[in-house]
Amino acid sequence: MRTAKDNFWLDESYEPGPSLGGDEEADVAIVGGGFTGMAAAYFIRERFPEKRIVVLEAEYIGFGSSGRNAGLGTSLLGHMVLPTLKSQGKEKTSTLLHLSSEAIKLLDGLIEEHRIKCDFEKNGFLLLAETERQVRLLEKQAKAYEETGAKVTWLDRDQARSRFGALRSRAALYGAEDRMLNPAKFVRAMKGVVESRGARVYEHSRCTRIEYGPTVTLYTSRGSVRAQDVVLATNAYSDPLGLFRYKVLPFYVYNIVTEPLTQSQMDQLQCSGRENLYGTQSLFWVLRFTADNRVLFIENDALYFRDVDRDYSHRPSEYRSHYKLLTRMFPLLKGLRVTHGWGGRIGMTLDFLPSVGRTGKHRNIYYSMGYNGHGLAFSQLAGKMLATLMSDERSELTDNVLINKPILGMHSASITYVAANAYKAYFKVLDQLLNRGS
Repeated sequence: MRTAKDNFWLDESYEPGPSLGGDEEADVAIVGGGFTGMAAAYFIRERFPEKRIVVLEAEYIGFGSSGRNAGLGTSLLGHMVLPTLKSQGKEKTSTLLHLSSEAIKLLDGLIEEHRIKCDFEKNGFLLLAETERQVRLLEKQAKAYEETGAKVTWLDRDQARSRFGALRSRAALYGAEDRMLNPAKFVRAMKGVVESRGARVYEHSRCTRIEYGPTVTLYTSRGSVRAQDVVLATNAYSDPLGLFRYKVLPFYVYNIVTEPLTQSQMDQLQCSGRENLYGTQSLFWVLRFTADNRVLFIENDALYFRDVDRDYSHRPSEYRSHYKLLTRMFPLLKGLRVTHGWGGRIGMTLDFLPSVGRTGKHRNIYYSMGYNGHGLAFSQLAGKMLATLMSDERSELTDNVLINKPILGMHSASITYVAANAYKAYFKVLDQLLNRGS
């Protein structure tokens, strides 16, 4: 039988808080207790210390995307920089990279200020090219970074292999801003921080219905919350208003974690910098180390299913596929035992960009959605954006390309299913071409 222990991050004791029982009044009600919900509660409380804040989490803190990801704080929004530059132009791409950098700084500051223990490492990333075609693509990526003012370092073959010797890379890009942490520890610590500041967090309190109005009423199975403002912070999981159904698409990504590596195995992998490792492909693979030197690996062939209301977070065939690719790439890991395997949703959008905004007849519904797998760091900045929007202050946090950005979609399960998988098939063909050659 499946338990939380399938997930490496959740394989530790945790006592959920109380569920909502009865009727409550609040100034701000937040639906979703993940990264965005906690960040919104934190920054709204910081800006408006007098406001009464209630957070409703459908399951328990860490259950959703915030406890199922790889724990990577990336300095990237959207797709890779090159396609983002082509689709958005230089000015918008530069803005997106600036916002990503600000999000990393914010993440660093929260962890430092509140002394959050979450296995935090400032380790950077390596984007690795294994074939000549990948090298040529990587060169274009490097030029795109340079054109938009982002800081990355080109590594030739010897330099790349000196940083990660287990893969016979031909070149790599190194960026210093990526972070690594235990996401469940982080989001649960943030719960403690916002509660210490007076916010009320209710777990196992699924919001089943919302009534619009100058005052909004949110209903659960055991109670209700009346609030002046509502923040929807559900990302890839269903929001009770259904505003983003078939717009923020719940793709499933699967993770495996191995038993801890011995020091000899770590030495053979030759990754003393412990950078986050990525393949160059569109559907790139991801490898990182945990605090106790386990390998977390993702074969990023994300899956989209027609029935978006079902849970597809456990697929043993995906774990086997991941392990097969991992040991083919790194034969020295053959025989290493996989101790954990789990999946989770990421909220994808057709343009690979999130949207943060304010909507509704009474302009009292706030939201941040569609992180495309890059939400750990950006969700912290999104929380600050939401607080700033609530204050009606004008700044770069409320005047940028992501604010009230339309999220395109189709109001049909069948059409969305076909279109999403056709889009992914296109990227798979590109990757097949990219992987050809020595």
